[in-house]
Amino acid sequence: MADQTLLGAYDYRLVVLSVLIAILASYTALDLGGRVTSSRGWARLAWLVGGGASMGIGIWSMHYIGMLAFSLPIPIQYDWPTVLLSLLAGVFAALVALFVVSRRKMEWPRALAGSIFMGGAIVALHYIAMYAMRVAAMCHFSPLLVTLSVLLAISGSWVALWLTFFFRDETPGRWNRKIASALLMGTAIVSMHYSAMAAASFTPSAPPPDLSHAVSISTLGIAGISGVPVMVLVITLMTSMVDRLQEQKTLLDELFERVPDAVTLVNGNDCVVRINRAFTRTFGYASQEALGRRLRDLIICSESRDQGYWDLVRRGQRVDKEDVCRRKDGSQLDVAVILLPFSLPRGGALVYAIYRDITERKRADDELRELTAQLLKSQEEERRRLARELHDSTGQKLAALAINLSIVSQSAAVADARAQRALAESLALTHECVRDIRTLTYLLHPPELEELGLADAARDYINGFSQRSGISVDVELSPDLGRLPREVETALFRILQESLNNVLRHSGSRRARVRIYRSPAGVTPAGVTMEVQDEGQGMQEGALKHGSGTPATPGVGIVGMRERVRHLGGELEIRSTPNGTTLKAVLPLNQG
Repeated sequence: MADQTLLGAYDYRLVVLSVLIAILASYTALDLGGRVTSSRGWARLAWLVGGGASMGIGIWSMHYIGMLAFSLPIPIQYDWPTVLLSLLAGVFAALVALFVVSRRKMEWPRALAGSIFMGGAIVALHYIAMYAMRVAAMCHFSPLLVTLSVLLAISGSWVALWLTFFFRDETPGRWNRKIASALLMGTAIVSMHYSAMAAASFTPSAPPPDLSHAVSISTLGIAGISGVPVMVLVITLMTSMVDRLQEQKTLLDELFERVPDAVTLVNGNDCVVRINRAFTRTFGYASQEALGRRLRDLIICSESRDQGYWDLVRRGQRVDKEDVCRRKDGSQLDVAVILLPFSLPRGGALVYAIYRDITERKRADDELRELTAQLLKSQEEERRRLARELHDSTGQKLAALAINLSIVSQSAAVADARAQRALAESLALTHECVRDIRTLTYLLHPPELEELGLADAARDYINGFSQRSGISVDVELSPDLGRLPREVETALFRILQESLNNVLRHSGSRRARVRIYRSPAGVTPAGVTMEVQDEGQGMQEGALKHGSGTPATPGVGIVGMRERVRHLGGELEIRSTPNGTTLKAVLPLNQG
């Protein structure tokens, strides 16, 4: 009878409960790995000790619930000092795990050593817990199954360490993978425990067990052994979540305060909720002065009272604009304003108003615009001077040379046939040079532009261009075009030159169309528009973005056209497709 093996049975409700506790403890381990890694100083030590204690309690609880699920036909009691010793083994296993995964690198020797220590501690927890059993029976172990349980504990620890190390970065969107990993880790822990339980067998024993420190576990005790650790694990997870949210809040607050732009948070009533330090530096208002006041009363801008902007914001649309705003001391500054609305999860909406000081940029733009104007003016004056020099000096000398050569060629003094041929060729070359000089003089500065205006100068230039290039150009000039301000006529004529030259050099088109017209009567502001259209192969994106110039014409490409238009406050639009390119320049007529 003494050699008869006692048959044990399992309460599968408690088995399921042990599995759930193992999974919860595993998820806690994955979550705490990131907390320990991201913390520094005393906070790191607190998370390491506190997290190790809660994880150890969870692992210990899982093992004891698993043991309590096992019953024999004789009473089972537990020696409580030994039970506490097993709890220390569980806490040690958790501390080893958190310490190893919080290192900067996780090389395989460190992972192997950590898994041996962690697995050994879990094995110690289990077999110490088995030793705590007080039962009138002898416990026998199967060496094969014991070895298997040890290997499962070490290999499960290896997997747990690598998974915890992998998820410690707290990357958003990994919760599903983290849950799957917790299931895997929990399964490994449960497999080790129940394989170790399978290694034990019991036979009746005559000597009574030592019951001096033994306690029996009631149903209420089972609830405590399972409920309290579960509460500890849940509280640990909630603390970790709160700490993580607090950390994110601190980071967002720091970002809000340190951003170089002036930022204010406005509620649905247009009242200031919060401002950052840059807002105080930029506009001069301290936080206590700004909070609760209407933003449009606090920051007076030239366009801030435009109801259209705020109507867009209330409809949830972002608004970007440039404005001139006034500081607390009355001084003004140029700002780029972004109004960014967003909705709150529980209803309502807030608006981020971001102000970037662009005063220096505006000043630099104004200086650049002034320099561009001076360069364009100097360029036109130099063209006028060169045209005059070529016409009055070089052209006249070539004309005189042509007259002299003509007289010599008609003289009877030149009888040699070769000399006559050379003289005739020289006379032809001289006439060709005179024509080239006249063409170049016209391109540099057409006299019709000043004398007759843009319409006649453009018509004359287009006729000459068609003759020289063989490209047919249709011209449409509005009858009411009349005379325009000198700067506008010069800019449009230069843009016309550059556009037709691009048609010749780049498009491959044999046809083009030019339209120049005023804006309709009553349209404000008044303006003049020129359109140049071809039927060529279109322009590449790089040419549209950066511009290109060709040495054959006085223009400087698209960049030069844009600068001319920008200087006069106009707009230049270029649309290009594989079927052709259309250039549209619009200039205001508020200068005369």
